[in-house]
Amino acid sequence: MRAISAVFLACAMVAGTAHAEDVLKDRTIGYVLINKAYATWQTPDGKKECPQGFNHGPREQFKELFEGVTDKIAETQLAYEAEIAFPGTDPETRTFFREAQGPTAFGLNLDGKVGPNDFTSPEGEKGIDHQMFRVVGCTENYRGPDGSARHFIESYMQKFNYNRWLLELTDVDSLADDDDVTVTIYRGLDPLATDAAGGFTSGGTQRVDTKRGKEFIYTMKGKIVDGVLTTAPTDITFPESQQRGFPYQSVHAWRARLKLTPDGANGLMAGYMDVERWYHNLPQQWSTHHRSYGAEPMPSQYRAAVRLADGYPDANGKNTAISTAWEVRFAQALIMHPDEPKTVAAKSAKSDIAR
Repeated sequence: MRAISAVFLACAMVAGTAHAEDVLKDRTIGYVLINKAYATWQTPDGKKECPQGFNHGPREQFKELFEGVTDKIAETQLAYEAEIAFPGTDPETRTFFREAQGPTAFGLNLDGKVGPNDFTSPEGEKGIDHQMFRVVGCTENYRGPDGSARHFIESYMQKFNYNRWLLELTDVDSLADDDDVTVTIYRGLDPLATDAAGGFTSGGTQRVDTKRGKEFIYTMKGKIVDGVLTTAPTDITFPESQQRGFPYQSVHAWRARLKLTPDGANGLMAGYMDVERWYHNLPQQWSTHHRSYGAEPMPSQYRAAVRLADGYPDANGKNTAISTAWEVRFAQALIMHPDEPKTVAAKSAKSDIAR
């Protein structure tokens, strides 16, 4: 039995090596993003990270602010909508907002330090910078698996080409260890490849959008250690539309830490997200009515994000960006550039990557 197991293991290792070499066409491998969500560390009942409970949404806040007042539309409904569109930073008259508590969070060490406000990862890594977790961690909209914002961010990223993310690795000698690879981000033009059951699969083809997606192209260096890709920090913008218009997010010192396989990649990406750009996307893409689905208190979140911002101070010394982390998964794809023939078929794994 041990002999059979040894033979089976050896064959599996040879097959895995052969497969890795197969997808490394001209020392290049491409991936397409299939899942993205804010990295929110959660306990089953939420008691550890949200001991005071979850946040109240627009409807609950409105009731608490204006209960019993029915004849002053300008001072109630219009005033609250104006506050959503143009929130102030003064302390709230009532203690509405509940930040995520505790020392634990997913994320990356963005500044290379271990500070008093930093988190520790569930795996024990210290110095994790993820203040956005404090902002969204106790808002049901962002909690998995059913949060409305979480659902729509992923759904629109998966459905619409505007949000198509491509990651291409070049100069790759090995997916196991390589101390110098080039990483390029693109926006793609094609739908995600799916199987008959609707699960996302590796092996699709993605054309690079070099025309309207030119602003989303970035190149950086990276290294692979024990199958994990780490990229160098780079300022980027990436498309993120949940409904209409052409919104995007601006992130300083963006980087990724991804476990690579011939079929896909998964892990974290992180950086300092511009607070004003982030908040601009909230009322721009969803109405107050829709934010009520997941009890998202937009003005309260803005004030918390401004207060917790921990990077990129302006001329007055006020921080303009907040440390943020996302959980991401990619499927392997053949990335095609405009000067390449459009008849090339993808070489890839036949195994599926479930939703």
